[in-house]
Amino acid sequence: MIVSIDGINYEISESDRCAAVAKGNYSGMVTIPDSIIHEGVCYNVTAIAPEAFACSTALQGVVIGNEVRAIGAAAFKACSSLVHVQPGCHVMLMGHEAFAGCSSLEQMELPELLVSVEASLFDGCSSLATVTLPDGIDGIGEYAFCGCCSLVDINIPSSVTHIGSWAFRGCSMLQRVLLPSSIKSLGKGLFWECAALREFVMPPHVNIVEQGLLAKCTSLSSVVLHNAVLNIGYGAFYDCTSLVSLALPASVVSVEEQAFRNCTALAELSVEASAAPMCKGHIADSAVYSKTILSVPVGCVGEYGFARIWEQFHNIIEQGTA
Repeated sequence: MIVSIDGINYEISESDRCAAVAKGNYSGMVTIPDSIIHEGVCYNVTAIAPEAFACSTALQGVVIGNEVRAIGAAAFKACSSLVHVQPGCHVMLMGHEAFAGCSSLEQMELPELLVSVEASLFDGCSSLATVTLPDGIDGIGEYAFCGCCSLVDINIPSSVTHIGSWAFRGCSMLQRVLLPSSIKSLGKGLFWECAALREFVMPPHVNIVEQGLLAKCTSLSSVVLHNAVLNIGYGAFYDCTSLVSLALPASVVSVEEQAFRNCTALAELSVEASAAPMCKGHIADSAVYSKTILSVPVGCVGEYGFARIWEQFHNIIEQGTA
């Protein structure tokens, strides 16, 4: 049953005496109460239904009651005038795309009980400059902060074990991300077009530099890879035009196509493996091959000079002789 009280639509459940905010066209400032009274019966407001506020382009702010446990998928999607959100302290779930396209939203402090940051949660929130992630979340979904081009830095809690593909794609102002040692997987294209990102340190339990992980990070000047990294993915460092040097640890067994394409400032690529890592196709372009010094272990110049793709480098030297 759908009822309307004080300008808010609710779907009520008589069996458990709970209510969920239902679809409507909302505007201005909206306060969702802890409970409502309908025909003399009290119903706790425990949820916001999927798409409940979606496309309410005149909605400016919302205060969410403390009985709300779940915010449904796309609940506030495309609320382009939404500036302020005060989530209730008992919210445990924010569904995928819950705030996607909220282009005026400037800051968000996520509730302490939240389990994870779902896919595309803030996708396209171009004014989002500050977000606080609670301790205890286990992961960040794909496209979660994609296009958040006002976000300057973000602290990832030590409880996070995975970050999905493209999660920070197009965060063009993002300068700093601290990745905790708890992380076990980083998705492809994670920092694609993070043009202000200056440094990257690979978490110790992540062994694959995924496809396009740092592609188009044009300010990236420092990359630290640990000694258990196995693979450099397709286009991993494509268009990293400020990267001057990079060391691939001895653990690396393969480098995929276009990994270093258009790394125009790359002066030295140091590869520590005695056996040349496998390459299926070109890992760079002619400009990189011609001017980048390939530094290899002592006694391995011949190994790399005859190895497929590696032999494209014009300057192959022994480490320590540059």
